[in-house]
Amino acid sequence: MIQPQTQHPDYWGSEFKVTDSDIEQIYNHFLEVEKPQTVGQITLVIIAHRLAEENTRIERLLTDRTVYQPKKNYEIGEQLVFPVMKFAHGQVTAVRDGYNPSYGKFNVIQVDIKNKPREFAAGLDIDHPLNQANETITVSVNEEQIDRLYDLYGYSLEEKIAAAMDEREEFIRLGLRWFVTALMAEVNVGHLHLSQAILEMYEGGPLPVSEILPHLDMDPSVDASVQAFSLNYALLKDERFDEVAPKGHVAWFLHALEPEAVKNVPEHLAYKPISYDRALLSPQLMLLERELDDEWSEIKPDSGVQPVVFTLMYPHRYMGTLPLSSRIRPLFPLSNSPRQRAVLIDDQTGEEIVTWIVKEHRYIYGLKKWYDANQIPIGGFVHLTPDVENDVIKIGFDRRKAQREWVRLATVSDNRIKFELNRRAIACGYDDLLIVGTDVIAAIDALWRRVEAHQRSVASLLAEIFPELANLNPQHTVHAKTLYSAINMLKRLPPGPVFAELVRNPAFQSVGDHYWRFDSSRWQQT
Repeated sequence: MIQPQTQHPDYWGSEFKVTDSDIEQIYNHFLEVEKPQTVGQITLVIIAHRLAEENTRIERLLTDRTVYQPKKNYEIGEQLVFPVMKFAHGQVTAVRDGYNPSYGKFNVIQVDIKNKPREFAAGLDIDHPLNQANETITVSVNEEQIDRLYDLYGYSLEEKIAAAMDEREEFIRLGLRWFVTALMAEVNVGHLHLSQAILEMYEGGPLPVSEILPHLDMDPSVDASVQAFSLNYALLKDERFDEVAPKGHVAWFLHALEPEAVKNVPEHLAYKPISYDRALLSPQLMLLERELDDEWSEIKPDSGVQPVVFTLMYPHRYMGTLPLSSRIRPLFPLSNSPRQRAVLIDDQTGEEIVTWIVKEHRYIYGLKKWYDANQIPIGGFVHLTPDVENDVIKIGFDRRKAQREWVRLATVSDNRIKFELNRRAIACGYDDLLIVGTDVIAAIDALWRRVEAHQRSVASLLAEIFPELANLNPQHTVHAKTLYSAINMLKRLPPGPVFAELVRNPAFQSVGDHYWRFDSSRWQQT
C-alpha cells in the first residue's frame, strides 16, 4: 500500500515548516473571510491547503507516467513514477535479463532519475507490497480528513504557524485572534479621545470594546468583529489605556485612574535582587524556603489550580497586597498585560473585593480594607480557594473567637528596631514563628527609608535584629522564619539571601531545627 507523504506523522511533525505558499494561503484566507481568525482556524486552512497541494503535485507527477510495480514489464523510453521514493520519476533507458534462484527469471530495467541511473526489477510477479493496488496514492480533501489530522497534530502545528505569523508585519495578533493590517478598520484620534471620555464616565472602567463601539460612529459597513479588533489594537498602542481582563478576555481601563500602588510599585514591595550563593542552602533550608513561598523566591510554580493557604508578611499587610507566589500564581491565569483586574469573593460574606494583579512586580493589590476589617495579623493564615463552577477565587482566613496571645511587637529607639512581647487579641489562626506586630507604623516606616538610604547589607540588619529577638527567648535562640519575618519590616527580602547569610557568617551558629544563636564576637560585616 502506497501513501502520500501527508499521511505520514513526520510530515506534520519534525519535517513541517511553514512555507511562503502557506503564508500566501493564510493571507488569501483573510482576504476571503474578512474577519479575525484564531490560530486553530488558520491551522485547519493550512492542513486543507497542504492536502490539496499534495494531491495537485501527485496528479502532476502521475500525468503521462506509469506507477512502477515490480510485476509489470516496461519498455525503453517509458516514463515511470515511484511513490515510495517520494514520487521520484524518470525514464527507462535500458532493459536486461535478470535471474534469482528464489524467483527465477525476470527483467532488470535501468531508470534515469535526476540524471542518475538506478536499477529496478520488472516482470517479477511475486507477493510484494509494491504489487498491490494503489488506490491510496491520492487523498480526499474533506472535512473529516482535515479534522482527523488536526486532532492528531493541531497543537504542534499551531505553535509553528503562530511563530511564523509573528515574524510577518502584515499579521497582527490580539489575544487569541489574528488579522491582517490591510483589512483593519480606521480608528482615528477622535475615536481614541471619545473612548477615553467614555471610560472616564465609568470611573476608568473596565469596559469591553462592545460597550465603547456604539458611541464611536465607526463605518457601519465594516464587520463588527473587525471594528472590535481594530479598536482593541488602537487602544493597545495608546498608553492612556490598559487592557486589564483575565486571560482570554479583553476589557479596558484608563491608566490614569488606576490606584497609585498599581501604576507605581510601592517601595515596601520592591525587591532589588541580591547576589548570594545558593549552594550554601542545605536541602532542609530549601524546604523551608518552599514552605514560606515568598514571591521573590525562584521556585517553580505549582501545576494545576488548587486551594492555597499562605502566611501574610509585613510588606503585604502594610500595603494591602497578596504575594503572586509560586502557589498563588496558578489561581490567576495571567495575560500578556502588565496589569490585570481580578475580583475576589469573601468566603463568608460574599463581598466582592476588587484587586489588581501587577505581574512584573509579583503582587496583587487591593486588600487593605479587608485585612483591617478582619484584623488579620502579620503571620496570619489566609486562604485562597478556587470556585471552578463559578469561575471565581474565594478569600478567607482561620476565623476564631478572639483570644489574648503573647506576640512580638516591634518598636523603635535611637533609630534602631527593638522587639518586646505583649498580649494582643487575635481572632485569626497564625504561625507563631512569623507573627510580629507594631503600634508605631510611622516610626518603622522611617527606619525602612533609613535602611534604604544607607544601603545596609543583610548581615548588618541581621546583626541588629538578632539580639533583640534573642532576648525574648530564654535560650537566646531565634528561628530562621522569625528572622525572615522581622527583617522584612526593614527591607524587602526573600528567604534565600537571609538563610545564605546565616550559613555564611560565622557569627550565626545553627543549633538545630532551624534555630540559630548569635555570637557577636565572631560577627563579620560585608
